[in-house]
Amino acid sequence: MFKTITKKFKPFFIKIKKSNLQLIKSSGLIPLYNFVIKSPLKEIIDEEFHDNRNQKFIHYLVSEIIISILLRLIEGSIRLYHFRNETNNNFFMKLFNVDKVPHFTTLIYFLKRNISTAHICLEKIMFRYALWILCQEIQSKNLKTITIDIDATASTLYGNQEGAEKGYNPEKRNARCHQLQLWSIRETKTLLKVELRKGSTHCSNGFLKDLKILIPKLKDIGVKIRLVADSGYENSEVFEYLNEMGVGFVIAQRQRKSVKKAGKWAKNKRNSLKYDCTIKKRKLQTKHGDYRQIFVQVDKVYDTDGQLYILDFEADEFTNVFATNMSVSAEQIYGLYREHAQVETIIGEMKSGFGSVKSHCSKFNVNQSMTQLCGIAYNVKTFYASQILRYEDKISDIETIRQEELHAPGYFANHSGKKVFNIVSTSFKRFNTIFNRVNSIEFS
Repeated sequence: MFKTITKKFKPFFIKIKKSNLQLIKSSGLIPLYNFVIKSPLKEIIDEEFHDNRNQKFIHYLVSEIIISILLRLIEGSIRLYHFRNETNNNFFMKLFNVDKVPHFTTLIYFLKRNISTAHICLEKIMFRYALWILCQEIQSKNLKTITIDIDATASTLYGNQEGAEKGYNPEKRNARCHQLQLWSIRETKTLLKVELRKGSTHCSNGFLKDLKILIPKLKDIGVKIRLVADSGYENSEVFEYLNEMGVGFVIAQRQRKSVKKAGKWAKNKRNSLKYDCTIKKRKLQTKHGDYRQIFVQVDKVYDTDGQLYILDFEADEFTNVFATNMSVSAEQIYGLYREHAQVETIIGEMKSGFGSVKSHCSKFNVNQSMTQLCGIAYNVKTFYASQILRYEDKISDIETIRQEELHAPGYFANHSGKKVFNIVSTSFKRFNTIFNRVNSIEFS
């Protein structure tokens, strides 16, 4: 375990004044930095990050450089490139009270030399921090049920990249790719698990093993758990395990011949005006137990000209088929699955906002580690928006937060030994409100 931790991080308390001078754009990171330091993230990094080869992390502490990288990922100044902005360097030197600012190249160098362990440590850090965030959110929002959404996406790659292999790639068939898999909590938008996989790895590989690690930890929180996933995760052994653990699930099924044939004999056909579809259901018998099978036919579709018309389905054609152990109505089951689509929004933000599937270097393990860092940064951003920025309808995407909150102009000054931060007058009221919210927040 890394043993060179000598500095204690503390929140950055300063006096705020108005100013009309030329200012640094990243001042909004000050309350964000205080927010991160008030959370147990640094302690989790210190406990989990193992460094067997470099007993000294160049000239930096592990927690110092990782937290600075996370802040830069959120702020947007690091998108797979080196840090070249001298203004931001000076800003971070004052923020972290160091003589030299940790660079992205330093992180890449470290990850290359710790290929076998870095991404494993970061995965543990992300999961522990996500569980802590989830407990805070459950308490603040008084949640009784949480829903796990699981999805995977392919990212096409070119050139000589480790792990880039041919697999299921809807973007470009037969092209080499990486697979990005996400586990998110629907009610809080928290990422439990983010994993970059080789292109040929099926999404179901290791799924049951991961469930047996994550589900017991989540059950310790004391809330009801549901799980929603696509047909790639369909497996009767998975059904059995979730049923044993008391986890409600809605998992899509592949429409093979036996599934289509079963749909012909499904009973209790009814039309749903809410979703413009026909829903049928039947009992699903497997060697591991009995469940329910829900068949959905979408009745109203649009042609290429945008005209709405009624579509006549053959008896064995279905839009979706689900397996579930939940006793709620078939229409509610379909509604649960439709809401699963919001995980696609999270995937899009991870890819475009944080660059999680970009190729940082040719080493696959380094890219895995950077994907984990992007996942932690996403959780920091989401939790910060929920607790401090207090968006009422939904948590805004990272681009909105960058423009409205983080890029508040300001600069440091030293007045008779006292640190003063001069903030532009147009941002003063908003910045001061957020700064005071962070200073007053207390985590359980």
